[in-house]
Amino acid sequence: MELLFSYLSLAALAGFAVLMVRRTALPAPLAPFAALCATMLWFSAAGMLGVLVPAGWAYFALAAAAWVLSVRPAGAKQPAAALGAPGFAAFFVLAALLLAFFAWRQPMFSTWDEFSFWGTAARIVKTSGGLYVNADIGWAWVGTHRPALVVLGWFFQFFGGYAEWRVLAGYDILLIAIFAALTAGCKKGAPRQWVPALGFGFLLPFVVTLYGSVTRPTDLYASALSDIPLGLTFGGALAVYYINEKKALWPSVLALAALCLEKDTGFALALVAAELIAADGLLGLLAEKAPLRRWARPAAGWAGLFIACGLSFLSWQKYLAVASTADTSNVGGTEQMGMAEMVITGVKELLGIGRTEKFSTIMGGLVRALFASKTTMVGPFAVVIALAFAMAAGAAILTKDKTLRRQAGLFAVLGTAGFAAYFFFIGLTYVYVFRDEVSDGLVGFERYMYPYLLGWLLAAAALVLRAMGFERIRGLLQTGFAALTLALAALVWLRLPFSLTVFGGGNAAYAQRWATRDEARQVQAAVPEDAHIFFVSQGDDGSRWFLYSYELYPWYLDYSGTEGQGGGGTFAVPGALEEDTLYYHPYTAEELLACIRERGCDYVFIERSDTLFAAGYAALFSDGLAGCENQSAVYAWNEAEGQFDFVCNVGAKG
Repeated sequence: MELLFSYLSLAALAGFAVLMVRRTALPAPLAPFAALCATMLWFSAAGMLGVLVPAGWAYFALAAAAWVLSVRPAGAKQPAAALGAPGFAAFFVLAALLLAFFAWRQPMFSTWDEFSFWGTAARIVKTSGGLYVNADIGWAWVGTHRPALVVLGWFFQFFGGYAEWRVLAGYDILLIAIFAALTAGCKKGAPRQWVPALGFGFLLPFVVTLYGSVTRPTDLYASALSDIPLGLTFGGALAVYYINEKKALWPSVLALAALCLEKDTGFALALVAAELIAADGLLGLLAEKAPLRRWARPAAGWAGLFIACGLSFLSWQKYLAVASTADTSNVGGTEQMGMAEMVITGVKELLGIGRTEKFSTIMGGLVRALFASKTTMVGPFAVVIALAFAMAAGAAILTKDKTLRRQAGLFAVLGTAGFAAYFFFIGLTYVYVFRDEVSDGLVGFERYMYPYLLGWLLAAAALVLRAMGFERIRGLLQTGFAALTLALAALVWLRLPFSLTVFGGGNAAYAQRWATRDEARQVQAAVPEDAHIFFVSQGDDGSRWFLYSYELYPWYLDYSGTEGQGGGGTFAVPGALEEDTLYYHPYTAEELLACIRERGCDYVFIERSDTLFAAGYAALFSDGLAGCENQSAVYAWNEAEGQFDFVCNVGAKG
């Protein structure tokens, strides 16, 4: 039934996509991406206005109206035959197949960030029918992350119950729409062009975000994280501009506005894309020596790109200022700067004004990492940068269309400059925002680089595909691009066995999650929904606490620890472990009892016990912790006895 409900969402999306094709001059393969961007904006705005569910019903009603308007020939700008473009049909076929496969395969969340935000936020939205900003889940909830991708997952499960696979499918359907957009630059009836285009898009995330010999199942296409959709949306915004020869800006406006609501760094990427588009248009008018009277309309369109970015970005800031107690005036971190102040300070240090040793060390380390780190399947990031430049330059050199030559050449130069600016911006976050242990080790450096490189390569591919229709040496670009796609496929096949992907992996990849889910359900059966649960998992590095916080929601899992050392984790009497042991909470028995009771917890869920916990706290439990010697257990507070009584054991049965 969940699959049928998901198909209803896909059918509604199709109604808007078909309407765009019939009532505008937009090439059909670009329509699904534009419709998805509009969908993310619609539901993000609805969430901020507090009308998410009513907006959902309105969306489906409007989708039905879109289907009616689409089949009426009166006023249509394109015939129904335009819908026969291979990329348009391929999108809906692939999206339907992916939904069917995920419904059967049932992929699940698996990473820390999915449980600390992206997956948990999706569950909160589905459970509550509203945004997640002020969700009461018992810990220091970072609900300020942007909503576009989260509400996209919600859209694909508007009907029916919550299911993780439907969230993941929503993310992947967005990626398929972006890959399909590439095919708009291909000639009709030319599978030697559009098949490699789809293949290049599908392979691109593997090539850029995986490196070395992968020895564990990859969650690349079963991930609710934002980095890959962020980068490809950035590239998609540029691709729809370069491919759409009529140069209508509204699809790019939708994409850039959505990009700003996918993640904070999306604003920086959106500004780069807007600058590239505006610079291309400006140079085009200068090359044509157009009279001033022709500048007004294009200039208004370029301004609209930046206005859309600013309104989208600031709308979320304004919403947070009203709906949340979070401080949105600065970027947070060690220096507590505003974004403008951070950039200005960084530029001063770059120019040598008040430069600190920390700035020099971190920026130097980041530059070296571009050339030394093994961060992609083809080598360091410098290799990917060179490939993107070469693709754009190749399109410029091999095309005989002067306009396209100018566009590709400008993109090669300004795309590189944009990367330098984005790279500098990310460097500033390491200098001024992140803690020393993160900055010193450049932790997560590759994740911040992936989005720009993904989008850069995707946009370069769009230029190459468009240049195939104007190439000087017949068939050279077509053959070269197909050869590149085959080479990437061989590289992915050699580096990433099919069995290590969601498409070929076995059930073992989700065995632990199934076990955890079964335990959580047994805890929920034993504990009232309005109760507070204290969590103990000896040896936990925080990941088990985040996992069970997600699994038990909407049951309230307490932070269960000291604020400075994270929730959950290991409890032992003071001195039992080194004081700096990760997630070690040193309490005497009296202090632990006071902590549990002061937090209003009537239940304790001991997911993992050990000799340290038993030695320090057995007296707090009426059975001396015998109930959790070999199994997880739930205990309930007995006010009369002043101890916790054993309630039940919990253990996986799946």
